[in-house]
Amino acid sequence: MGVEPHSIVAAAVPAEIDARAADELLAFARHLDRAASAWLDSLGEDGRRQGRRVGYVLIGTPEYALGMDVLVRSLRAVTDLPILVLAAGGWKPTLRATNLAVLAVPEIVKQDLEGSLAARFRRTLTKLWAFSFVSLDRLVYLDGDCLVRQTIDDLFDGEGFAAAPDLLCNQPHPVFNSGVFALSPDAAMRQSLFASLPATPSFDGGDQGILNAFFGADVTWLPARDNYLRTYEPIMPGAAGAARVIHYTAKKPWTPQSESIGDHALLGLDDVWTEKLDRAGLMALVGTWRRAVADSETAANTALRRIEAELVDQRRGAKRLMRRVLLALGLVALLQAGLLVAWLSG
Repeated sequence: MGVEPHSIVAAAVPAEIDARAADELLAFARHLDRAASAWLDSLGEDGRRQGRRVGYVLIGTPEYALGMDVLVRSLRAVTDLPILVLAAGGWKPTLRATNLAVLAVPEIVKQDLEGSLAARFRRTLTKLWAFSFVSLDRLVYLDGDCLVRQTIDDLFDGEGFAAAPDLLCNQPHPVFNSGVFALSPDAAMRQSLFASLPATPSFDGGDQGILNAFFGADVTWLPARDNYLRTYEPIMPGAAGAARVIHYTAKKPWTPQSESIGDHALLGLDDVWTEKLDRAGLMALVGTWRRAVADSETAANTALRRIEAELVDQRRGAKRLMRRVLLALGLVALLQAGLLVAWLSG
């Protein structure tokens, strides 16, 4: 794992491209494909499986740096096939692995999701750059929060588009999870996807909805073990042991905050992920958590001081009110005494 990655896109790229800019998307996609093709040519037979040109495609951002480190390590433990890492959001990877190349890419942003409930998914469309690589006979895409536990090289042997079902997706029809998929890309598909992107509906406001709408029923279904979502564990306890890919949906194992009440029950799966970190990764994880705890404590202390100040103000207000009440009662007593004297005198 001590090999420097091959950077095949050194030039500056735009920070983002609007999903409505189809011509701009297609131009950059062609640029990516040419760069990747030249690098894959340099690998010779190392870039092929059974005579086919293949590669794993991963996309990372600064927030997913630790996740990508673990993903690359877990992949390299079971395969020597090429890995294309697409670095978005200004991320500058420090990954080390053989037959690995880094390409800088803009984020694909769907502006009409701004302010919507699905806004947190609006930049997941960046994974659509995977459809750029038409010079590949087949590719396998994995999200940066995945952990590969067994070889999945056989996914390169199929045809068309293949993905595993999302068993927890609340839709009236079967839906695949887009965190892992295998694809036989071609220029016509790439053109169609980017050209139709602005008008393609998305049930979740992100790439999963877009891709399910784009492919419809034209999907080869993979078993759940090829994309085992972390959130399956409560309903399928122990099934993760047979999973070839564990996908850490919802809470990420490198973040200390829980996403839901049941997260504590899934800590065993987080430990499985943590075991793949090297010393530098562990130190980075500890440092990140310490800063998160410190920020949380600072915020809690600030809130506590604010509450204490409010309580002091309330006590002061109560004392002022009590003095006013006592004064009023004293005045009433004096008035009653005066009336009593007047009545007795009369």
